[in-house]
Amino acid sequence: MEIFKISSSKKKELERILNIDDISRLSITIRDSSILGKEGFQYIILEGPEERLRTAREEFNSISEKIENDEKDKIKDYIEKERDSVYNGLGSIFG
Repeated sequence: MEIFKISSSKKKELERILNIDDISRLSITIRDSSILGKEGFQYIILEGPEERLRTAREEFNSISEKIENDEKDKIKDYIEKERDSVYNGLGSIFG
């Protein structure tokens, strides 16, 4: 899992990168920074094969901002809780 922090002002660059073939084939989750009570940027969470993640790192490094480890941990926790909530909801429907 790779997490990138992209300023809202870099929307065009973000769209260009997300449309690159190798990157568009990754699992892509985009969350607004408001999930951590912040404003002005988005978190891009990517999952997939290492070779495609390498391409993504090369592209995103030019537009992403540094994310501290504790911030990464909070984002990962948020995504995991969100996924657990979805799985539990589906389990009660199809249980």
